[in-house]
Amino acid sequence: MNSLVPNKKIYAIILCYNAAPVLKEFYEKIDKKIFDKIYFFDDNSPDGSGDKAKKFDWIVVKNEKNLGHGGNYKKALKTAFDDGADYAVEIHADNQYSPNEVIKAKQQLENDYDLIIGSRLQNNNPFVKDGMPFLRYLTNKIFSFFTSKLCNIKLTEFHTGCKIVSRNFCKKTPYQENSDSYLFSFQIILQAAFFKLKYGEIRISSTYTGYKTSCSYFNGLIYLIGNIKMIFLFFLAKFNFYKHKLFK
Repeated sequence: MNSLVPNKKIYAIILCYNAAPVLKEFYEKIDKKIFDKIYFFDDNSPDGSGDKAKKFDWIVVKNEKNLGHGGNYKKALKTAFDDGADYAVEIHADNQYSPNEVIKAKQQLENDYDLIIGSRLQNNNPFVKDGMPFLRYLTNKIFSFFTSKLCNIKLTEFHTGCKIVSRNFCKKTPYQENSDSYLFSFQIILQAAFFKLKYGEIRISSTYTGYKTSCSYFNGLIYLIGNIKMIFLFFLAKFNFYKHKLFK
């Protein structure tokens, strides 16, 4: 039983690709009392992350082939909810976010939110405060602002790797149809809004020093192009012109 919301099962789903150098430090940061179970999903890392993770006290799932960020995320969600979780907390193994940010979502968890976003932009400038690279900060800020206004989704950040997903979200959305790439993380936000689920955000901080496995600038560009396409499909579905499989 977790110490945060004892009447709900909260599982950590740690997504990993090439994080071997920081796994020990990362593991030691986790407050084990706030999670009922901790799953570690290694996406066939060539640096041996999956084998190194077996030294620590969490449930290691090592993919036989690389599934991509979205593919690994989908597998993690299905595994957690099939095992009885009420909430699955996305955590990245490279230490960019604190693994314990979920404590800030206590009120939303008690009130049955379906999707909770960890925002670095909520009343905060992560370029100044946390050292986020300026280009990442600027594109994130601009795209998040216009997505919020265009889609009428009341969030300050849409491009974060810190999310809490409910069992109900996975029941009510076709999330398994989502992309196997980083685009998955954006798609689930649009789905929460489209299917009129309960969503919100908490303010988080992050770090950009030391070892990190962030999306490359090239992959980031592909991701942003994908965002534009998804916003277009969101509007087509919203006004009943065409319903893409993600919005059925």
